[in-house]
Amino acid sequence: MTLHQVYRCLLACYPRAYRRQYEDEMIGVLLDDAAPGQRRPAARDVSALLGGAVRAHVRQVGARFSVDAWRDAAQVLGLIAALLLFVRSARVPVLHLSMFAQSYPDGIGEEFALWPGGLGAALWLVVAVFTVFGWGRAAAAIAVGGVAFEVVRVAEAYGQYSTVFDIWPAVLAAMVPLALALRASRSATAVLARWRIGTLTAATLVSVAAPSVALVTGADDSTWPIYGTWIFTAGVGRVEAILLSVGYLLFALAVLSTPTALRLRLLALVVPVGVTLLLTRVGLRTTGTFLERSSHDGVPDALTWAQLSTLVLAPVLLFAVAVAILHRLERSGPQQA
Repeated sequence: MTLHQVYRCLLACYPRAYRRQYEDEMIGVLLDDAAPGQRRPAARDVSALLGGAVRAHVRQVGARFSVDAWRDAAQVLGLIAALLLFVRSARVPVLHLSMFAQSYPDGIGEEFALWPGGLGAALWLVVAVFTVFGWGRAAAAIAVGGVAFEVVRVAEAYGQYSTVFDIWPAVLAAMVPLALALRASRSATAVLARWRIGTLTAATLVSVAAPSVALVTGADDSTWPIYGTWIFTAGVGRVEAILLSVGYLLFALAVLSTPTALRLRLLALVVPVGVTLLLTRVGLRTTGTFLERSSHDGVPDALTWAQLSTLVLAPVLLFAVAVAILHRLERSGPQQA
């Protein structure tokens, strides 16, 4: 392989648009600087070219996400994610409050504490409220505390039981401060129509109140619990499962009813969460999966390096693929808002 061909292979690491504009010029400069008879590039040239490729890709990604459509989607994602995380943290504390109000059973104040779920719920509720009012930067700062809370919960579960079943909230939480930190020309409230804000509010109230309603009405048969991945929990009664399903459907309605350009970006942004859910609920199981985990006495062994790498890299890579596909679709035929 000639020196010219080696340089062209190295420049293939750059974005296509960058190569079209600068490739011939860069190869000419590199060949002019080469020593007579040189057949391999110098190590410093290889390092400089690869480093430049990384910087070019970062600049390209930054340019894509700097457009208003992505910034609007980020604000909406921050709001919806904060509400979902609030629902997840608040359901149990609200249930405990309902049980305490009914004095059922005696001594419930000691058995059912509001900590730590109440803290997480309070953090995410404040983030959601600040986002609604357009205080994105303040909401992002508070969301950092929420991320720490979710990471601690995941670490505790993994440390005690080696479980990664509920790692998806930490992934979703990590996206909130990143999304809200982007400077946007409009708040999430301005991007979404009023009826969608109302739908999100209804979805939040229905989902949070689901276990309390089931308790107060006494309609659930606790001897026949439902185990359903679609409600992200297990062992709940029928009434609670129905209410949770209604709440999630309302969340989905608010997202799927948005204009096409916004909807596609929202779906792309949640790809890391979806991939994490798929890996932890289906892939990283103890039997019959492509990332099967061994176990002893019913407790899964710690993740191997291959499993951990897959869990970290797969969401990032598939998110990049989703963004690239969306970018190509819009270049070939702009979506109608």
